[in-house]
Amino acid sequence: MRLRHAFYKIAQFLFGFAATLLLAGFFVFLVKVNTAKPPTTIAKVDGIVVLTGADGRRLTVAAALLQSGHGERMLISGVNKTVKPAQIQALLGIGDAKFSCCVDLDYQAENTFDNGRETAVWARALGYEKILLVTSAYHMPRARLEINAASGEVNIIAYPVRTKPDASRWRQTRLLLREYGKLLVSLAREPGIRRGHKPLIANPAPIEQAKQVEQKPKEQHQSKE
Repeated sequence: MRLRHAFYKIAQFLFGFAATLLLAGFFVFLVKVNTAKPPTTIAKVDGIVVLTGADGRRLTVAAALLQSGHGERMLISGVNKTVKPAQIQALLGIGDAKFSCCVDLDYQAENTFDNGRETAVWARALGYEKILLVTSAYHMPRARLEINAASGEVNIIAYPVRTKPDASRWRQTRLLLREYGKLLVSLAREPGIRRGHKPLIANPAPIEQAKQVEQKPKEQHQSKE
């Protein structure tokens, strides 16, 4: 009985310690998300990567950055397969020449894990070493983690976008809790799983065409898993 009681006390202590760590981590996550702001001065980057979301705000922000000359190309990762390029172009408000030469659409990624791998493919194929990452503030920690784990080489400058707060505070809290849980899963995942994936040795886009930014359109090819 004494031994069983001792084990119970140890288990109780470990459970309480783990719960405290999780709560403390969530608090740090909340602070980081709520204080995240776009950089006031953007360093020179090779390209822009924007991850699709529930609304089009991320895309319009990224399009404005591209139009302003931040990066020679832009990758939109996670485009729904039912969405036509013309619809994307209309949302971005970019002319035909700019859209044809400088906007790459990734229809392969279905989640943040895939976003990381497809971004690594794109950056490696074009020889990019520094990218500007555009996504929601709450999504930025996990997005950076997945891209870093997939490439290990790309320097990422975060450009967090504020999303409109949900009418229900409970829904907003639930969203943050879910994102925090996904972040923990990403942290626990072995980086080698990402880096050893086949697309990392693929060549989805001709590098020579990427250098001709304003001259002729690039035909994009994506490798499937």
